[in-house]
Amino acid sequence: MSSQEEVFFTVNTKICSGLSKCELEKRLGEMQFINDVLITLIKNTDMDSTLAAILDLAIQITKSEAGGILLADRFFNEARIMLARGELTEEQLQNILTRANFIRNPAVAKEVVCLTKGSPCFREMLKVDPALLSFISVPLIVERKTMGILVLMHRQHHGGEDHLASYLPQDIGTISVFASQAALVLHNTLLKLENGKKEVYLETIAALVTAIDAKDKYTRNHSKNVARIALALARGLKLSDSEIQTLEYGALLHDIGKIGIPEAILNKNGKLEYEEYEKIKSHPVIGVTILQPVDFLQNTSAIIHYHHERIDGKGYPSGLKGENIPFEARIVSIADAWDAMTSDRSYRKGMSTEQALRELQNHAGSQFDSYMVKVFLAMIKQNPILSA
Repeated sequence: MSSQEEVFFTVNTKICSGLSKCELEKRLGEMQFINDVLITLIKNTDMDSTLAAILDLAIQITKSEAGGILLADRFFNEARIMLARGELTEEQLQNILTRANFIRNPAVAKEVVCLTKGSPCFREMLKVDPALLSFISVPLIVERKTMGILVLMHRQHHGGEDHLASYLPQDIGTISVFASQAALVLHNTLLKLENGKKEVYLETIAALVTAIDAKDKYTRNHSKNVARIALALARGLKLSDSEIQTLEYGALLHDIGKIGIPEAILNKNGKLEYEEYEKIKSHPVIGVTILQPVDFLQNTSAIIHYHHERIDGKGYPSGLKGENIPFEARIVSIADAWDAMTSDRSYRKGMSTEQALRELQNHAGSQFDSYMVKVFLAMIKQNPILSA
């Protein structure tokens, strides 16, 4: 039995205490069926089919006539309807939930709520759905965070035959346990989707870096070199793993805005005119604009925006001073300058390591962060291969 199966089975047995042997065997059989379905779903990577399977199974095990599943939005101000089942449209479900809007409240959405004809809220719901007999909402919680809500209903069928009018305590116990398991499955699917997105984003970053380097024929591999140097300095500064990852993406994309600069300016051999230099100076702002639609890369925007700022406030585009410049941008500023100084260009040969170190020292405290320069110099002297 896998660890996931063990978790499911352990939780399931909690609702079986106090039952007769016959009832216990029946209940364990039902729970095993639920386990089998949910464990199969763990392998799934499609959100729509996962949601549908969870809702269909919830309806089946509670013998409900209708139901829906809601997912919390990013900030969980409310939950959005993802799917409705039974003789119920999403519009009808929306109308019912509007009458019971407390269901979407984050505090209430952490506990099971069961409504019947005796409650004032239920009478409001009957105004939009006269066939409603009883209603239950069950949160889908993982690590104390509500990911979504299952809503289930007993409703009078159009044919008029008898139906269950309310949810029994054992129904509530069963669906509560089921919801805890379903939440794990849902969480697992979301993680797979996020990891899939991450792979797509990384491919996108690689394509963007290639586009940057192709734009300027004199700076091949500049983006990768800056990222390599910045990461070495970040480790010397004892940054966390998450900060280092953000720095890596930001360093790789620090010049993404150059895609918006004419190649005639980027590849000009002679001195730039004032207007041309002003266009070059716009590339940090252009870069932030280009990446704005990509949520995954929003934490790199400070690096892209401010990597040409100077400690003395004479940089661009905002003229920030000292520690007002984000620390990641200060790191990339040093890495960017180092690669620029030590790389060969069409109009000059790159500086030696000794010359570049002197330049950094000479501009520490004015252009570059003094402490970061000190750490960088010590790293280069201890491990010269970093400058290669």
